Amino acid sequence: MPRNPSVLLREELDKLNIELLDIYSFREHDVIRVRSKTTGRVTLYTSKRKVNTLATREDVVKLVEEISRQVRG
Repeated sequence: MPRNPSVLLREELDKLNIELLDIYSFREHDVIRVRSKTTGRVTLYTSKRKVNTLATREDVVKLVEEISRQVRG
């Protein structure tokens, strides 16, 4: 994986019209703050895995799908 996982996360979210605002790192999890570009709504997503441990693009895509479900839900 040539790029930083957070850069890949930002790119994948952008494809779904979601903007990555912040990633807050805690000892056991990360809190990801995103904004829907269509509604302007800001959502906090608590990830089970830390973003910097994502090893492949597929891992990033799975995380983006989970975030997308929460933003649209």
